[in-house]
Amino acid sequence: MNDTKIILTVGDVKQYFYCPRIVFFNYLMPGFRPTTYKMEEGKLRQKEEERLEKRRTFSRFKLDWTSKSRTQPTKYFNIKLFSESLGLSGLLDMALLTEEEAIPVDFKDGSFSRGRFVALHHKYQLLAYGLLLEESYLKKSLRGFIHSLEDGSTKSIYFSEGAKQYLTGKIKKMRHMLINEIFPDETPYKGRCQECEFRPICKG
Repeated sequence: MNDTKIILTVGDVKQYFYCPRIVFFNYLMPGFRPTTYKMEEGKLRQKEEERLEKRRTFSRFKLDWTSKSRTQPTKYFNIKLFSESLGLSGLLDMALLTEEEAIPVDFKDGSFSRGRFVALHHKYQLLAYGLLLEESYLKKSLRGFIHSLEDGSTKSIYFSEGAKQYLTGKIKKMRHMLINEIFPDETPYKGRCQECEFRPICKG
C-alpha cells in the first residue's frame, strides 16, 4: 500500500488493540466485512442519547475537581476530527471544552457496562480522540469519559504523557504493518475469535 494514502481512523486504533488482524483484513481485504443489524441499531441509540445529553447537567463528570475555570463547559456533538501529523481521523460522539481542557466523551453500548473496568481497546480509542482534540483545539486533553448507553454509568479515564507517546508509536506501527502488508499476530484472547466475522479467513 502507498504510505501517503493511508489515513487511519480512531476505530482502527480500537480494533488494533482488540485484535490487529482486524485492521489488516479491513484494509487489505476491503468489502469483506458486512454491516450488521447491531451496528445500525447502535447508531440509532447514539442519536437518542445525543438528544437526551443536551438537557443533562455536568454533575456526573465532576469537572470542578480539577478545573480552575468558573465558566461552564461547552458540549459539542458528532465532531469530525483530523490530524495531519498522526495521519488519523475520527468522529467523536461528544466533547467537553473548558478553558483549560478538551475532553472526549465516547458513548458505548453492549457489554461495555458489565463490570468495573474499561477494556484496553476502549481506553486507547478514547485516548486517540484526546490526541485529535489536542491538535484541533490547542488545549490539553488530560482525561476522557466513556458513557454507557446500557445503564447510564460514566467512567473516567486519565491520560498520561507516557500513554500518549505509546499510542503515537502504535499508530506508526499500524501504518508500517499495512504499507508492508505484514500479517500480524492474532489476539491472545481466544474468546474474541468465536464471533469474529473474519474467522473463516483468519483461521483458514
